[in-house]
Amino acid sequence: MTLTPLLTIGAYVGLYSGSGPYGGLAENPMAVAGLAQAYPLMGLVAVAMWMGAHGPAPRRFSLLAIAAHCVPLSALAMLWGPIMASPIAPAVPLSFLIHGGGIAAELVSLRVGHGRNRTGATG
Repeated sequence: MTLTPLLTIGAYVGLYSGSGPYGGLAENPMAVAGLAQAYPLMGLVAVAMWMGAHGPAPRRFSLLAIAAHCVPLSALAMLWGPIMASPIAPAVPLSFLIHGGGIAAELVSLRVGHGRNRTGATG
């Protein structure tokens, strides 16, 4: 959840200074419109997943969180050519780190049993 403001600020720093992993946004300012929406939206998803993970069926929220992280990764896969040819290509490893890390954390959570409900049954 702390990534949301950091990444949003990072996108604006890249836009206005041309530096950092989002430095390419200075050449493609329209991409900031998408990031300024996507990062807060993923932040809200994170809050919802965290709240749901403490409810009666946390496994469902772990699976939903995995699905939420798969959305941006699938967009990277489908738009790989144009993204890698654009000035924002240096930010791609950061995206893999964030979303791949999120998926890995949720899979670990499911594996070690935090994805079980209070009765011990999965669901």
